[in-house]
Amino acid sequence: MSTAYFAKGITAEDLRLFLEFWPKFSAEADEAQQMSIENKNKILNEDSKPFAWCHLYELPIMQHMTHSLAAIVQDSNGLITVEQVADWYKQIVDTSGQIGALPGVYRQIDQHFDETELSDEAEKNMRPTIAGILGFCMSMHHTLRSVLYHGCFLNELIERIRAGDDKSLFDAVRIDPTVIGCITVSCRISKAALLQDNRFFAKLKAAINGKMAKREQANFQKMRLVFEVLHEAGASRLTDSQLQQLLVEELGLYASNAKGGGNAKALRKFADTYMKKKATT
Repeated sequence: MSTAYFAKGITAEDLRLFLEFWPKFSAEADEAQQMSIENKNKILNEDSKPFAWCHLYELPIMQHMTHSLAAIVQDSNGLITVEQVADWYKQIVDTSGQIGALPGVYRQIDQHFDETELSDEAEKNMRPTIAGILGFCMSMHHTLRSVLYHGCFLNELIERIRAGDDKSLFDAVRIDPTVIGCITVSCRISKAALLQDNRFFAKLKAAINGKMAKREQANFQKMRLVFEVLHEAGASRLTDSQLQQLLVEELGLYASNAKGGGNAKALRKFADTYMKKKATT
């Protein structure tokens, strides 16, 4: 097993653990949303507080997570404390490469919820905020899903929309239609409404109702996630030899070179597409 670093403190083993952690996180997010649907009459009623999370998509990922956790702490009626969140965050920050700490911290959070019992009074007091808490959790799930499909967080798609890229708008809407509430997106929609741009609205409707099937190949999703994690850790490029070592030899996400080197060329093209700065040899 190699101990080579591919970004600030990040090894192939860190990435392997993170990729093993992701499906569990994703599955539990889907389960939580299904639970919300099945119990909508309990968590969404006349006592529920208004909530929205689209504004978080305008923020860099770390600010997004910080704001989400702060809101969850505020609304959890003591279920999670500031001190607990600070401890979990410190464990991540103090770990070389940081992502290597995520599976362990996630298990601690899971255990905390499993072992914590709310009193009837506390549960009653918390009930009006449950939907909002679930919404903040879903926002973090959606921005990670954006990495799987598009190789970047939702805030990066919003930045492209701000620069006039309609394709990024439709990509973002397919991930989470609530991005329509972002000021950047609502300004673009307002412009289209003013100009009676029916073609734009037809594409917007198709995006809201659209599916992500074309980008659902598991290994390509994982590769996009790896590239974004490395970028967030400060890596601007990977050499051809690093790509071969990490994605072929260590993580097994890409097949070995085909006759004539075709696969190596395709891997380079994929890396050039999804690394923020084009990788070079």
